[in-house]
Amino acid sequence: MRALHFDGKLSLRNLPEPRPASGEALTQVRFAGICGTDLEILKGYSGFRGIPGHEFVGEVVECGEKAWVGKRVVGEINVTCGECDFCRRGLERHCRRRTVMGIVDRDGAFADFLVLPVRNLHEVPGTRPGPG
Repeated sequence: MRALHFDGKLSLRNLPEPRPASGEALTQVRFAGICGTDLEILKGYSGFRGIPGHEFVGEVVECGEKAWVGKRVVGEINVTCGECDFCRRGLERHCRRRTVMGIVDRDGAFADFLVLPVRNLHEVPGTRPGPG
């Protein structure tokens, strides 16, 4: 797959397509946005290395939960372990093993495909609502 990769320098690369683990969905990225955090990463913020980008709309193309396949989605960028003391107390935002898509230890959306846990996905309605 095509991906923008950052390792101190931004480059376009051909990389292997990610494979979803149990509980995850493979999503084809349709649109990805660039924000200030992405620009700061290019300056060295967070020491990130990998595929940046965390704002996207995509379509689920592979998932163990078949109802998700074909759905248009966006995703929560914080991926938590669900097992540490903070997660068990309902404080997932403080997860000791949290990764952040395109920012901390997890590849992001500036690629043809990405993988996120199903619990991080939100379906986007199929049609735009009318005025009013």
